Amino acid sequence: MIDFIKLVQTRAFARQDGAILGSVWIASFALTMWSVFPPHALWGVFANILALSTPFVVARRLKAFRDGALEGSISFRRSLFYCWQTFFNATLLLTIVQFLWFKFLNTSVFISTLMESYKVILQSYNLTQAEVNTIIEALAMMKPVGWAATFMITEIIVGTVLSPLIAALMSRKRRNQQSFVNQQ
Repeated sequence: MIDFIKLVQTRAFARQDGAILGSVWIASFALTMWSVFPPHALWGVFANILALSTPFVVARRLKAFRDGALEGSISFRRSLFYCWQTFFNATLLLTIVQFLWFKFLNTSVFISTLMESYKVILQSYNLTQAEVNTIIEALAMMKPVGWAATFMITEIIVGTVLSPLIAALMSRKRRNQQSFVNQQ
């Protein structure tokens, strides 16, 4: 049976923590975008560190929710729901920022760097030069909403894969107080 109070509480915490995770992702994205400029190439390392901190940020926030609001216990299902909601909220936030970034800021250096990388990758698949050019032209014609949607799909996949793992590690059953008293 669904307890709507628990559902509302979990969603409220997941919204707040999704904003925190979204902020980490936005910082990572901004550093990645700026790292394509040669003087700022080192920022790419920090962007990767922030991106790789994702499961630790979610686990830390889930632990805070579990220990602070739920008195130290949370079921696997509830923690899985929390993780999914957190990733979903972070994805929405980052997707909006990415769309605005690609729509209003100069991304020509990023796109040209990406195209050069794609050319090397596509040529390693033994595609003809005409096929490589066709794919590169298609990528160059992508609109900001297309770029944001592409990243959004990746973020959803990451959240779908990481959520069960984080939920399994962070779920904790309530200790039976009566059995603890009986042992003493």
